Amino acid sequence: TNLLQSSKSKISTFYGLCTAFFPGDSHVIVGTREGHLLIIDIASGDTVYIEENAHEGAIWSLDIKRPTAGETGVSIVTGSADKSVKFWDVERQDEDDEEVIAAGHPMVVHMRTLKTADDVVAVRFSHSLDPTKRMVFVSTLDCQIKVFFDDTLKFFLSLYGHSLPALALDASDDDTILASGGADKTIKIWGLDFGDTHKTLYGHTDSITDLRFVRRTHNFFTSSKDGSVRFWDGDRFEQILSLNGHTAELNCLAVSRTGAFVLSGGMDRQVRVWERTQDIVFIEEEKERALEALFDGADGNRNADKGTASIMRAEGDEEHDDEAENEPQSEAAVRRSVLSVSSGDRIMEAIEKSDQELKDLATFNKSQKGKGEKAKQRMLNPLLLGMEPHQYILWVLRSVKSAELEQSLLVIPLSHIERLLYYLIVLIRSGRGVELCSRVSVFLIKIHQNQIISNKTLASPLRELKRLIKLRLEEIRDTVGYNIAAMKAVSRIANDKKNQYLDHDSDKNGEDVWAGLGLGSDIAAALQNKKGERNQ
Repeated sequence: TNLLQSSKSKISTFYGLCTAFFPGDSHVIVGTREGHLLIIDIASGDTVYIEENAHEGAIWSLDIKRPTAGETGVSIVTGSADKSVKFWDVERQDEDDEEVIAAGHPMVVHMRTLKTADDVVAVRFSHSLDPTKRMVFVSTLDCQIKVFFDDTLKFFLSLYGHSLPALALDASDDDTILASGGADKTIKIWGLDFGDTHKTLYGHTDSITDLRFVRRTHNFFTSSKDGSVRFWDGDRFEQILSLNGHTAELNCLAVSRTGAFVLSGGMDRQVRVWERTQDIVFIEEEKERALEALFDGADGNRNADKGTASIMRAEGDEEHDDEAENEPQSEAAVRRSVLSVSSGDRIMEAIEKSDQELKDLATFNKSQKGKGEKAKQRMLNPLLLGMEPHQYILWVLRSVKSAELEQSLLVIPLSHIERLLYYLIVLIRSGRGVELCSRVSVFLIKIHQNQIISNKTLASPLRELKRLIKLRLEEIRDTVGYNIAAMKAVSRIANDKKNQYLDHDSDKNGEDVWAGLGLGSDIAAALQNKKGERNQ
């Protein structure tokens, strides 16, 4: 009793970070920031067991392995900031033990420890019924997700892709896919056969805090610090619903066994219950509704400030109009978007494919050298759509929208930019896409000016690029000037003919108006002969 009272006095100082219900829903286990594990009786609210210093750091995540048909015991896995994952077996407290707080209630016994290279952020068991195929997923602070077999702790897969740590992860019931949500606001769906990334989903505007699959489906729910709960289709890789109602960050969510309802808890001290209805959801309508809400929010922010302060600012801005006219009216957009990042990846992939094609072509030509008529002709590369490497680069650049081009070029690293400048020189020298290539060249040099100046190997290519751009742009300028002059001449001739009136006395002089116009003069002569015969 004394130990129980002293432990109760400590409970007020503990800060819970993660919880899970034991099978039977009579007890709950809590992992704390201080590194302790608490087991609480739900009926009485008493702490019936404390595993002090279970970890040397904060316990960020824990999960319970449900017993299968061939298993009797319950196991727990915990992940901590002390760079370790620990496995615990749940046993019943014995009355003969002097340190027992409450006889008959569960306790945990440490069994195994798995060391990691960095702090553990999240851990999760897979749902396989076969103990030899059950896996443990471990997300660490170095943005990796590692997969181990539960029975032997043998390493299986390492999943890369998140730019910030994955804070939540869960596997489907059939253990074919794993979904992870990270602090980088993205959701990634992984295949557990080879560890490949099936899709990256975007939608949340802040860190994703929890992710749960609906049983016997590939659909899952996510919660985020943006205050929304979202429902996703893991097969079609699209968002089904967005549930808004919380007024602050969301910390966790729970999905019922049948998926009939979902609970979400947040920093607004609310626990909301979302029930499944019989209404049919049309995804296209949900997308349109989200766009309308986005546009309405933008208009509301634009029209929100219409008071005296805005009028005073407008009057103050009028005084500086003359100064503003001398300032640049636009600047390079540096905010990344999904389209710009994907377009940048396409450009980098095109550069790598073109480089590989040039290497393969050089190897092939070397092997065919000296064979004469027996030399074989190399087939066109289907990966480059049957184009030459520099033509393929131009095709990819033209496929990027003009509004997204500059943002896409910001994604490209300096190592790829050196190769891109080489292809731009080849394109401008051949006279292909001069305007687009000149625009890309000037933007790249403007953005990476300091790195280019420090790199002496780019001096010669830049001089050649400068000469070619100047030469080709002068040719285009001359062509445009010639065409403008020709169009003005045609317009002037058309206006003269439009204002010219027909002189009827010209026929009396016997002049042939069709003279010098080929076949028309012969027709005119025949008509004049017929006219003369009628007069006779």
